[in-house]
Amino acid sequence: MAAAGGHIQRLRDEATCSICLDYFKDPVTIPECGHNFCRSCLIQRWGESEAKASCPQCGERVQRRSLIPNRLLANVVEIAQNLSLQEGKEEGGKGGVCEKHQEPLKLFCKEDEAPICVVCDRSKEHKSHEVIPLKEAFEEYKEEICSHLEILREEREEILAHQAALDKESKDLLKITESERLKTVEKLRELRQFLEKQEKRLLTHVAEVEKEIAGRRDEQLARLSRKLSSLERIIQEMEEKSQQPASELLQDVRSTLERYEKRESPEKPLAFPPDLRNRILESCDLNHLVEDTVKQWKANVTLDPDTAHPELILSEDRKSVIHGDKPQALPDNPERFSEEFCVLGHEGFTAGRHFWEINVESGGEWFVGVARKSVRRKGYFNLNPTWGIWAVSKSVGDLGGEYMACTSPKYSPLSLREEPRRIWVTLDYEGGRVSFYDADSGAELYTFSGASFSGETLLPFFSLWENEAHLCIS
Repeated sequence: MAAAGGHIQRLRDEATCSICLDYFKDPVTIPECGHNFCRSCLIQRWGESEAKASCPQCGERVQRRSLIPNRLLANVVEIAQNLSLQEGKEEGGKGGVCEKHQEPLKLFCKEDEAPICVVCDRSKEHKSHEVIPLKEAFEEYKEEICSHLEILREEREEILAHQAALDKESKDLLKITESERLKTVEKLRELRQFLEKQEKRLLTHVAEVEKEIAGRRDEQLARLSRKLSSLERIIQEMEEKSQQPASELLQDVRSTLERYEKRESPEKPLAFPPDLRNRILESCDLNHLVEDTVKQWKANVTLDPDTAHPELILSEDRKSVIHGDKPQALPDNPERFSEEFCVLGHEGFTAGRHFWEINVESGGEWFVGVARKSVRRKGYFNLNPTWGIWAVSKSVGDLGGEYMACTSPKYSPLSLREEPRRIWVTLDYEGGRVSFYDADSGAELYTFSGASFSGETLLPFFSLWENEAHLCIS
């Protein structure tokens, strides 16, 4: 096979034009020297000049019109092309066949990144290009592709893992959401049924009390009316007697005086007995129920003196704080704020819903909210969620107070109809929400949502930034 391949290669060489390095097309022979070329290659080489031309291979001077068609060489070219085509088919799918030269694609041009044949390799198009055997290129690129394929497969597995984790997490969250939704719906249903029963009971009770009040009122008014008429008659009779002469006044005077003495007692009648008043007061039971519900959430917050900045003065009951005019001589313990004028609540929360009320009407600059127990105590820091603080604030300016939510990276102004006197701070630990309300109007001031407390203890947070500024826990 090797010898056959060498013969075929020599046949290709003989059937190749030395000018275009391709198989002869319309081969002609120069009679002066016997060298063969493609007719078009010679015409292109010699140009349009009528002067004597020379052989491109040996330089022999020749006549342009003396070219002789070489039919035998044309047959040889056809045989060489057929043998190359057959050889390419015998090679199987190893490299295919060059469409241009019908030669097996045994080489690879790294410049063009394409398979080429041996004729392409000898052509001007690929003369200066780096060419390697097709098999070598195949192994090289196959290794690179396999390496990339491995990376892509790993990335695919990573994405699939992320998808699975995301799907699982979303399903878990949806289960929790659905569970909480069902619990909330059930609680609201029970509360609605309870309130409907209370409403019916209260309305029935009120209707009964109103009916009894109206009856007793009418009864007492009729009695008073009768008594009043009797008194009017006695008064009229006594006035007439007092105007009569002595002889007439003394006649039948005893019967007149007896009617006066026998009149009804003048004491004030009891229109509504105590038992009826007690029944009226029973209608307030629903208010007591609401108050009891609120008390379940309301936290008994006191201030922690070990955390207070030295310029903050706490009351004896630890329910209020004022910013003094100079630092106190206090121990510099690790829990104490050293630079920021802050103090934390003593009671912490790790679950549930809670709220507390703060009186803020005394003026000054203040911050109220909640903070992580791990909040920074020494040096300066920002009062926002990035530093573990969720709060609202009031700053004092020339035009009055400016209320802000302490968001990150910039504070957000609050839109208020009126300045709050009392603020409710509410914490929903599992829900990741910290909300602020005007305790008088019930209007929502701001809500931080989507917070993750990561199981850490949260503490009530207070800060005063102006001398004589004062906050009080209701």
